[in-house]
This record gives sequence, C-alpha cells and structure tokens, in this order.
Amino acid sequence: MDSYGPTDVASSSLPERAPSSARAAAATRGSRVALFIATILAVALAGLIGVRVKQALAKKAALVDQRVAAQASAQAKPLLGTISPAPIRYRPTIDVTGTLRPWRDADVGFELGGRLQKVLVSIGDEVHEGQTLAILDGSSAAAQVLQAEASARAAEAQAALADDNAKRSDALVQSKSIPEQQAEQSRHQADLARAQLEAARAAAKMAQTGAGNHAIVAPFAGLITKAPTAAGGVVQPGAPLLHLEDLSRFRLSITVGEDDASLVKVGAPVKIEMRERTVTGKVVTVVPSLDQATRRAPVEVEVDNDAANPLLGWSFVRATIDSGQDVDALKIPGNARLPGSQDEVVVNAGGHAHIVHVVHSIDPDGSWIVRSGLAPTDVVVLEPDSETKDGDALTLANASAGK
Repeated sequence: MDSYGPTDVASSSLPERAPSSARAAAATRGSRVALFIATILAVALAGLIGVRVKQALAKKAALVDQRVAAQASAQAKPLLGTISPAPIRYRPTIDVTGTLRPWRDADVGFELGGRLQKVLVSIGDEVHEGQTLAILDGSSAAAQVLQAEASARAAEAQAALADDNAKRSDALVQSKSIPEQQAEQSRHQADLARAQLEAARAAAKMAQTGAGNHAIVAPFAGLITKAPTAAGGVVQPGAPLLHLEDLSRFRLSITVGEDDASLVKVGAPVKIEMRERTVTGKVVTVVPSLDQATRRAPVEVEVDNDAANPLLGWSFVRATIDSGQDVDALKIPGNARLPGSQDEVVVNAGGHAHIVHVVHSIDPDGSWIVRSGLAPTDVVVLEPDSETKDGDALTLANASAGK
C-alpha cells in the first residue's frame, strides 16, 4: 500500500497556485486599462465642455456687441432731411362747425294758471305778430277780480275806521281823558290799516291785469313748432305751452380760437355747407372777449332763408369764414409736424432740436401755411422722431434751402 509524505503533498499543490497569480495580473492590467480609458474620456469630455463654454461666451459677447452696435446705429440714425420755409402771401380762412338756429325762438305760456279753453293754432301754422294763439277760461279770473275788489273795499273801510279812531283818541288825549299811550296805539293801527288798503288795491289791480291776460298772443311772426292738440287741460302759471320760431333767417352761433379771432371782422362773408347744399351768410357780431374756460371768442353769423327752397332749422353745418385780407405766411411740408402734436415742429438750432409752436392752417395739398412761430431763416426738420426733446442733438442727412 502506497503512502504519501509531506513532500509529495507540497509538490502536488504547486500546479494549482500558478493560475491564480495569472488571473490577478490580468485583472490588474484590466483595471489599469480601464482607468486609462476613463482618464482619456474625462479629458475629452472636459475639453468638449470647455469648447462649448467658449462657444457660448463668444456667442454672448457677439450678441452684446450686436446690441451695442444696434443702439449706436439707432442713435446715429440720420433724419430724412431739413427744409427752409417758403414765404408766400395768402388769404386766411377759418373753418368752424355749428348749429343753424332760428333767428328768434321763444316758449310762450300764460302768466296765470287755469283751464285751457281754446287752442287757436296747430303745429306748422304760420302766425303774425300779435295773433291770438290760445285762450284760458276767464270765469275764474273774473271771480278773482271780484274777490280782490271786495277785499280792497273792505280794507278801505277798515282804514277809514282806524283813521277816525285815531282822531278821537287824539282829542281825548288833549282833554286828558285817556293816556298818550292809548292814542299812540290808535295811530299805529291806522297806519297798519292804510298799509293793508294799499296791498288790497295792488292785489285787485293784479287780478284785473291777470284777467286781461287770459289769452296768449304771438310776440313775433313765425312758425308754430309746439302746441297742445286739444283744449280742456289745466295749465300752470308761466309753464311753456307753445313754441314759436322765426325762420325768415337763421343764426349760426360759433366760436373761434384765440389766434383766429383777430382775422374775423363784422361783415365778413361766410360759406355754409349743409349736406349737399351751400349757402352764404355774413358775420354780424364778434365778441372781443375770450371764454375763460375754452379760450375762444363767440361769433354770430346771419344766414338768410330762401322761401322757395327753405333751409332746415337746427341743422348741423360746416362753415368757412373768409378773413377778406391777404397776409404774409410761410409754407412747409405737412411731414414737418412733430408726431403726437397738433401745432409743433422741430427747428435745427446749431445741431440741436428746438421745438416751436406755430399758428397754421392746412393747405389743400396737405402743406402747412404758418402765420406765426417760424422765420424764413429757420431750418425745419422733416419727419422728426416722436421722442425728440428740446435740446436733443440732431444728425441731419441734408440741409436744403427750401422749395
């Protein structure tokens, strides 16, 4: 039987250790390779990130440069040009609007109240001055007169009694029959009775006058535009009952601005446009005072009516007032107006903006005809920027002498 010693056991186990060392060495080499690859990838990734960061920073810087360049370009943007005003002579006209009112119109009614007995006119009737238009029931007015006269007679009797009592009291005072105080009281009562008599007489006279006012008469010739359709109603004192309009001519009440008031003269012709019709009138009144709220002067225009082809009262019309005189003015293009304003232009003052207000009218071709605010030597900026402020530096494309 074979036996194994220690030497044999050791020699038999050596072949199994060698493969384990090889595997460990292979694993170490694999780890080193992986670490090397990871390092390379990390370096590559870091480089890629750096490139991206540089590209982003460069793009951001480029955007900043573009924005700065755009702002500089906007600030340095030249205007379209300039022009010098052209001196001209022209006749100013003032355009206004208003309502064509009757020359005279009035609401008429009774001074006293009562029941309406008769209506003698209808809407659309032509009446003459002094014509009776309506009548109140006079029975109540007559009764009021009788009552007032009776009150006056009673007051007269009371006054006579008071005077007689005062005379008797004075006589008794002289004979020492009554005290002076009692006589003084009698005199005061007599004064009061006389005052009451005067009041009663005044009431009687008013009642008599009122009784005579039981009819309405036309204060002027004209057209009835409002009237009751029937009698029988109760009317209040002073309440408008009928409306009368004088349409033989018309009144156009308008206002003109402070700058135009000096151009309007009494007698100046006025062209009035109402729908597709044109008529003429004339200025009859120019009030030489401005309304404090609107800073405008009132003007009255008289317009004759055509009986064959009458005008329509209370129509809204457009009117043009002829000043009747030629004046010196300056003409500039309409695109010189400062955007956002109605009467401002920009003048080149040594390379800086100077905003001025001008008094102007608009020519049919769109140009501005300036009466004041500019001089022929001024250089006006065309198409100014709406953000232009007084004193801003100007970069001009050209400087023209004018057209």
